[in-house]
Amino acid sequence: MPQRQISDFLNPGIDQIRQSIRDIDDSYNNDWDIVAELCQNAVDAIRKSNVAEGIIKLKIDAQRRAITISDNGIGIEPEQMEYLLKPFSTDKRDDPESIGEKGVGLTFVMFQSNKFIIKSGRNNSAKKGTILNAALWKEQEGNEPLRLEIEDINQNFVGTEVIVEDIPDTPLFELNFEQIKFLLRTRTALGSTRPIWSEDRNISIELEFKDLNGANLRADLPFRYLLPYEILPPTAKIDYDEFMDFARQADKTDMDKRNKLRDKVIFRKGEFTHTNVRIIKYVACFVPKRKVWDTISLEQRICTEANLEDEDWIEKFGYLKFAPGIFSSVKGMPTGILTDNPKTGAAGYWQNIFILFEDPSLKFDIGRKSLHGRQAKILKDYAHDIFNDYTRNIVKYISGEPEPNLEFDREETFADIESMLDINIPNIKLKKVPKDQEASVVALFFECIGNGKISEIVPLSAGYRGKYDLYAKWGRKKLVIEFKSRLKNIIRDFNDAQKLFDEIDCIICWDLSEDDKEQLRRKLGIEVEDIAPNILSQRTQIIPHSTNKLLLSGFTKPVYIIDLKKFLENSED
Repeated sequence: MPQRQISDFLNPGIDQIRQSIRDIDDSYNNDWDIVAELCQNAVDAIRKSNVAEGIIKLKIDAQRRAITISDNGIGIEPEQMEYLLKPFSTDKRDDPESIGEKGVGLTFVMFQSNKFIIKSGRNNSAKKGTILNAALWKEQEGNEPLRLEIEDINQNFVGTEVIVEDIPDTPLFELNFEQIKFLLRTRTALGSTRPIWSEDRNISIELEFKDLNGANLRADLPFRYLLPYEILPPTAKIDYDEFMDFARQADKTDMDKRNKLRDKVIFRKGEFTHTNVRIIKYVACFVPKRKVWDTISLEQRICTEANLEDEDWIEKFGYLKFAPGIFSSVKGMPTGILTDNPKTGAAGYWQNIFILFEDPSLKFDIGRKSLHGRQAKILKDYAHDIFNDYTRNIVKYISGEPEPNLEFDREETFADIESMLDINIPNIKLKKVPKDQEASVVALFFECIGNGKISEIVPLSAGYRGKYDLYAKWGRKKLVIEFKSRLKNIIRDFNDAQKLFDEIDCIICWDLSEDDKEQLRRKLGIEVEDIAPNILSQRTQIIPHSTNKLLLSGFTKPVYIIDLKKFLENSED
């Protein structure tokens, strides 16, 4: 008779458990993951309790490589402690209020240290669990078990305390006090996002920090996410809706609107109703210049000028500064996940915008590296809507300081003009070389239109009301044209994201020089290529009368250049 054997084959051995723990480790990659998991558990415990005021005490000792966190929350049922310390064990699954639900956070923390202690109690009963050398055990081979020691403790102990010591080197302990505070309020559950839109539990947070130099520092932290614009004085920010109400008043000129927005961060709050039942809230802000992110970061002392100029520091600690991007939170907890922005026109303006979404239905992978693809797509679509509102209603009025009123001396001005070089090109009535005058380049271009030298480009609309200088047509093709006295002047527009190469078809300038080419190559990595006259060019996609083109990495179409000096000289040959 054949024999049958029935076994509990799903019961894992030591090797399988050790490998699953290593896999959990691999799923985390942020400097703040240890402290984020501890903070999340503390906040969850308080939200599940009925205490009138939550209290979280967090101690970070960089010298001893230790973290201690305690809360007065609901605590762990003593008989549940051993179960909840096992990988993938949780009592939060399907709990709508709890942030954690996968049962791996505490496991991850435990195996990052060689001394892990947890004390927890409720209903006049408390226990203490101790696990030693978990980080060493994780890297070993063999069947040696990892021991958990559990003992009864004082019956008056309420809540939970976790002590994690002998943590292998982590960049977390290299941070200074201001950076630690910034990190806690932007990357952990201690920076609750709920108060941005409504109310949250009343939780006081006491932070103690000993840095690598042995300095002992202390602070009380607000239980609230740190938004970029909230640290600014009232004169440096304005509500988007307030500005729109102002702009709709019939007597407000464009100059009035520019003055209203000058040097201000424009913020807004709102919500989207997704599929009729899912409410996705958001807060966003738009900075007038990209350097504002650095300015407010320096003001908060979370980085230095030297840090911002150090590429290695930016790569390692770039999260320790205010920055643009699409961020998310769930159940009041910042995920720390940065979502790629959608592809749009005026793409450079994404560097001016910060958006934080609060979505109660967000799902993300273990370790919070990324959102599930469908979730990210939803946020990107709504971010696109917010972006379009800013670029449509705000960008055109962010134009910097008005030009100063200059004293005018008629005789001196005409004397200066007389000293300028003559163009000396037949049939051109503009007498003087444009030099560094963009308006003269514009005048010369339209003169060439008028005298027929340029015949295939038909101007449609020009002037300051548009984002770009000239909108025109070439046959059926629509053209966006920029004028520059010198080609290299486009660099400033590109850096400030005011004029974008993916939207411009043609740049018209005067006397493109080797210096222009070198500046574009060195500062933007863009090559300028000459276009040789070709009788067949009419049948190609080359814009008529183009003398050069910009070769742009990552763009499918080049930007053509009409150097009016070269064009006019060639037209006389």
